[in-house]
Amino acid sequence: EQQQGVRNRRGEFMPSVDLFYSAQNQRDETVMYPEEYHSRGVQLTWNLFNGFGDYYRLLSQKQQHQVAQWQLKEIQQTVQEQVAQTCLLIKQQLQNLEVARHAVQLYEQERHNAQAKFDVGLLTRNDVLKIEVELENARLDVNTAQTMIRQQIAQLQRQTLTAVSLDTLNLDELSQLPQLADQQVLQEQLLTGNRELLALRHVIESATLAHKATRDRYLPRADLISEYSRSEDDYLFDEGDDRDEQVTTQLQLSLNLFDGFKDDANRKQAQLAADRAGYNYREREHELVTQLDNLRRDFVLAHDNLKVAQTNSEQASENLRITRLSFDQGLTTSAELLDAIFYQTRADLNIIEARTAIYSAYFTIQHLTGAFAQTAIQ
Repeated sequence: EQQQGVRNRRGEFMPSVDLFYSAQNQRDETVMYPEEYHSRGVQLTWNLFNGFGDYYRLLSQKQQHQVAQWQLKEIQQTVQEQVAQTCLLIKQQLQNLEVARHAVQLYEQERHNAQAKFDVGLLTRNDVLKIEVELENARLDVNTAQTMIRQQIAQLQRQTLTAVSLDTLNLDELSQLPQLADQQVLQEQLLTGNRELLALRHVIESATLAHKATRDRYLPRADLISEYSRSEDDYLFDEGDDRDEQVTTQLQLSLNLFDGFKDDANRKQAQLAADRAGYNYREREHELVTQLDNLRRDFVLAHDNLKVAQTNSEQASENLRITRLSFDQGLTTSAELLDAIFYQTRADLNIIEARTAIYSAYFTIQHLTGAFAQTAIQ
């Protein structure tokens, strides 16, 4: 669409060719002209000077074309982030599935042990039922994770318009944690690479050029007009007795002196549009810089949470080992054993959540800084 707009503006620099035909019927007998009269011909009009208005409008339209290009690239970055975030959710649910299956194995093992103790009278039926309840909850977690995986696979297929399966999906890139540059470097990358800001800069330039184009109304206009005409004293072509052929060429200069203050209003309106474009850019730049700063804080916080979760997982694993030994020896209750399994599962899920938060913040930062791979726009 913007390309056609540029093409339209370029047409202002080309001559205009028109065919014309006019017919008259003169009823006044006192006038020495034939009663029936027609004229036909061709007229060529070429604007030689228009106060540089056409030139600036062409440049403004070219800037609008650049705006559209950067907007398309911003859409590409958005889609790439969405695909990355979807892959991240699939990775998270796969890990959640592993944790849920491990919990099922633990509960099944402990139910078997509790059932054996119940059979010899060392545990009550209530202790066995508590473990069975948690076992069913763990199985529900497995089903939930499997359903979420299928949903995210379907979402990924919609985003990429390709057939996707777990067998063909490579998530190895999500195994090693990403690293970020410092805040100053990231901010420089944002200001130079963010597609939205780049588009807004061209909006400012386009509005500035459009404002310059309004000055053409205060300057003279020069047109070269060449016309060939043929007149006959009859409505039908080549049927009249009196024929007249004429070729004229003229240079026409015009200058508007007053137009009801419309020119001044248009110029002020264009100036306001340029000012608004500048305000929009500065406001959006401040919003993106603030968002980038908050995302980097989220990234650092997620790293800290990951360290805490890893330490907590080690402690929960040791606590589960000790509690299972004590339970086998009859020194702890089934409630304490269930708590130990829960703590282990929660610690493992906290690790997964922290890693997911790290990657989620990283992908959004990649989008803001325009760091996703560039692809060709058709």
